[in-house]
Amino acid sequence: MLRNYSLGLLAALVATALWGFTFLGPAAIRPVNVYYLVVGRYLIFGLMSIAVLALNLPKLRRLGASNFLKAMHLGIVGYIGFYLLLSMSASIGGGVLASTLTGLIPVIVSLVSNFIEKALAWRPLLIPIAIIFCGLLLVNVDFTSVWIDSNPHGILIGTALAFAACLAWSYFVITNGILLKRAKFGIDNVVWTASIGFGAFCAAILLVPLARSADGTSPFLNAGVFGYFLAWCAALAVLGSWCATWFWNIAAKRLSTTIMGPIIGMEAVFGVVFNLLWERRFPTFYEFWGGILVVFGVFLCAYTFNRARWRPKAVPYS
Repeated sequence: MLRNYSLGLLAALVATALWGFTFLGPAAIRPVNVYYLVVGRYLIFGLMSIAVLALNLPKLRRLGASNFLKAMHLGIVGYIGFYLLLSMSASIGGGVLASTLTGLIPVIVSLVSNFIEKALAWRPLLIPIAIIFCGLLLVNVDFTSVWIDSNPHGILIGTALAFAACLAWSYFVITNGILLKRAKFGIDNVVWTASIGFGAFCAAILLVPLARSADGTSPFLNAGVFGYFLAWCAALAVLGSWCATWFWNIAAKRLSTTIMGPIIGMEAVFGVVFNLLWERRFPTFYEFWGGILVVFGVFLCAYTFNRARWRPKAVPYS
């Protein structure tokens, strides 16, 4: 049981690192239209998924039409909805703003999941959640200090879009965990991941007209721009979509969604780290200590949950 729990934690951390990498996308392809990035990434993810499903037809039939459609809707809401909103937030408000505000997802996921699962008493759960929240506030205090020199309208819109992305991703995490745990039979991880990818693929096709009409540079401007753009789409599709989803589903089968909520906080930390590396600068005092608090809060929650699991008597839910 301990090995299963440790494997779940490791898989979740790998997934969050891969998702944190995707925060670089909008900044890396700028000034190319971010809608093209969303379309390109998920078309590649979808084509990969179609190929996988075609090679696993017996497992797909075993999954059933109902579960296939459930997985598809997760791909639409959790991937297209989340990443589209996040890309717009990063483009308008900045990559650090977007990656930091998505750290609110652990709070939403943990509170809602614990209400459903009753995995922990509220008091020991709220302590690490509060630490994570304080860490995010600390990072934002430093970031808001430059808002005076920034576009207030852009910051406001970017914040609203990032919060909407939080809701979309929280829904994905909670619903995905429920579906995988309540399945009457063991769901094949590869087929489930591919089914999610197919849903994202279908929704991405509908975004093509939006990408063509939106402001920004076209990736088809010349061969050099297109090659660079395509390379980033492929990297985000393989690492940030397929591999991250595969690892996350491994974790979702082994861990309570209540504990997976705080782990998602690492996605924001990885996102900030990748953005700092991209910008070739060191973190400020607030960014550094804010990130430390988030990491500490995540591991404190994991420790608290693990200790509660091994107690001789169940902790009363209060």
